[in-house]
Amino acid sequence: MQWPDIPTTFAISCLIGTLSAYMAHRRGKNPYIWFSIGALFGLLGVMAIFFTSKKPEPKPVPVKPPEPTLAGPSDKFWYYLDPDHQQMGPLSLDALKRTWKEGKINDSTYVWHEDLSDWTPLQTFIRI
Repeated sequence: MQWPDIPTTFAISCLIGTLSAYMAHRRGKNPYIWFSIGALFGLLGVMAIFFTSKKPEPKPVPVKPPEPTLAGPSDKFWYYLDPDHQQMGPLSLDALKRTWKEGKINDSTYVWHEDLSDWTPLQTFIRI
C-alpha cells in the first residue's frame, strides 16, 4: 500500500464506523462499540447490526394516583347521617376514615363535629 492510500483508507474506515455507530444508536445499541466494529470490519460490521436483536422498548411504569384522605380536627368527635338520616356517632377521625374506606359512608354523606355550624358533605374534608 502506498503512502497516499493510507489517509484514504483511514477516512473510509471512519465514515463506515460513523455509519455503523449511527445505525447502532437508532437500534438502541452502544454506538462507540459499533463505531469500532464498523471501522475495523467495514461493511461487514454495518451488516452485522441487522443481525442483532433490537433493544426492547422499556415498559412504562404505571403511576399510581395519590390516595384521597380525610382532613379535619382529630381531637373532635365526629357524627354522620346514615341513608335514613339517623345520626351516627360519636366517632374519632380515624374511625370516620375507616368507615369511609370500608364504603359505609360516601362523599355525599353529611358529617358534623362541634366546630361546624351545620351538617357538611364529607367531600368537603377529602384531600388528594
